[in-house]
Amino acid sequence: MDIYRITAVGLIGAVLCVTLKKDCPQIAMGISIITSVLILMFILPRFETIWGTLERIDSLISGESSYVKLILKIVAVGYISSFGAKICEDFGESSIGHKIELGGKIIIIIFSLPVITGLLDMLSELMP
Repeated sequence: MDIYRITAVGLIGAVLCVTLKKDCPQIAMGISIITSVLILMFILPRFETIWGTLERIDSLISGESSYVKLILKIVAVGYISSFGAKICEDFGESSIGHKIELGGKIIIIIFSLPVITGLLDMLSELMP
């Protein structure tokens, strides 16, 4: 399973970073970046499965506007902002990381507004 490889690479990278951080902080930072890239390389092929499933769901939903792409954007904003915030925290800039998370939350609210208004419109049509 991929989770074992991801966890193993993450743990090895973390141990190496902690061990080398005092003596060679530049090398520790390089190991951290390489570890992150390796983990992302394990994850990226899985996006094909997710994308195929979302396209199938999108084709099953009838109506003039489908919310699947919008929901995918919302999830992507959540993951990207969380990832960016954690990287900032790794660099010791947790304040900037918090601002990235706040920006992501605001963008998620903005992207969610059409879904919320669509649901309210559907509910208002159902009520007498």
